[in-house]
Order: sequence, then C-alpha cells, then structure tokens
Amino acid sequence: MMKLDNPVKVTLFALWITVFSVAVYFYLSLGIPVHDIVRILREFVNRLGIWGPLLYVVLYSFRSLILFPASLLTAISGLVFGPWYGMLLTVVGENISGNISFIVGRYFGSGLVRHLGSKSRHLASLECKFRENAFLAVLTMRLMYMPFDFVGYMSGACNIRQRDFALGTVIGTIPGLATFVFLGSAITDPKNLVIAFLFFVVGWLISNVLKEKEKLNKTLSV
Repeated sequence: MMKLDNPVKVTLFALWITVFSVAVYFYLSLGIPVHDIVRILREFVNRLGIWGPLLYVVLYSFRSLILFPASLLTAISGLVFGPWYGMLLTVVGENISGNISFIVGRYFGSGLVRHLGSKSRHLASLECKFRENAFLAVLTMRLMYMPFDFVGYMSGACNIRQRDFALGTVIGTIPGLATFVFLGSAITDPKNLVIAFLFFVVGWLISNVLKEKEKLNKTLSV
C-alpha cells in the first residue's frame, strides 16, 4: 500500500494525477469530437515531415499516462504512414506504452494489491493464479482486446515478472494492432478492410483456443 510517509512516491503520484487532470480538462474545454481529434493529429504529424514518425512513437509511448485511447493512435498510423510502416511504428510505441503502464502500476499499486489480498482470500487466490501463469494470462487478455492500459496497470500491480508481461504483450497485441492499423488505412484504400477483418478473426480464434485450453486444464486438475 502506498505509504504517506514516502514523500517521493506521494509527490510522483500527485504529479501524475495533476497531469491526467490537466489533460482531461484541456480536452473537455476544447470540446473536440473524436473524429476531429483524428484529423487534427493526422495533420499535425504530417506537417512535421521526417520528424512525424518520431513524434508518433513518443506520443504513443506516453499516452497511457493520460489514458488516451490506444485504438485512435493505432488507426491514425495506418492512415498517415500506411499499413506496414504504420504497424512497425505502432509495435514500437505500443510496447513502450504497455511497459510504462506496467512500471507505473507496479510502483504505485503492488503494495495495495498485497494489502487487499491479505484481507481477502478470493483476491489473494486470483493474484496467485495470475502470477503463476502470467505470460498466458497477459497473452489471452491482449488477444481478447481487453482495455490496453487496464491490462498494463493491473499486471504491474499484481507484481508479475516484466519479462512475462512484455512477451505476452508483444505477441498478443499483433492481431488487434494490425486490425486497427488496416482499418485506418482503409479510409484511403478500402480493400484493407478485408485484411483488418482477417486479423480480427485470427485474434478472436486464438483467444478462444487459449480459453478452451485453460478450461480443459482446470477440469483435468480437479
């Protein structure tokens, strides 16, 4: 649990909340619709020329701190950079972003999870099971398109090995990442809708196979 006698942690947490609050206030005060955000970001990145890809990766890497939707930036990459280059940039930005949320979740949340687990056998059991099969758990959640930042913060708070989290994220996000990148690029090339749909189906099928395998393992272990 985050102790109030730890001035560094309290200061950093307050700074994080301040940045998040300012970002939310700024967005609400502008009153910009979601489709306009996509257009504005696209134009801004395009104007930067050769620096555009670098800015995109930097924005993607730190967007988890203000919970900016990953799906929007992912779709923008396909629209601005094309599907394949967009995928490359997004793989880099998304994995940096995921690991940042993991580190922040571990730093601020691991003590809280342990505290809650000591008060509840059910929570303690869930945390234990999650940590025992961390790679598979993260992989399945990524393939099931669970909220990207939620998975990162929760994994960090549950204090799993970062190697398991990083590997599960790298592999598990590919189908969803490709789906949104090709959806974005479909605005200029409609045939990419078919490719986006195929990646979505692949991710869905793999996640269902993993879930059925987990159910079978639980049945056999009883």
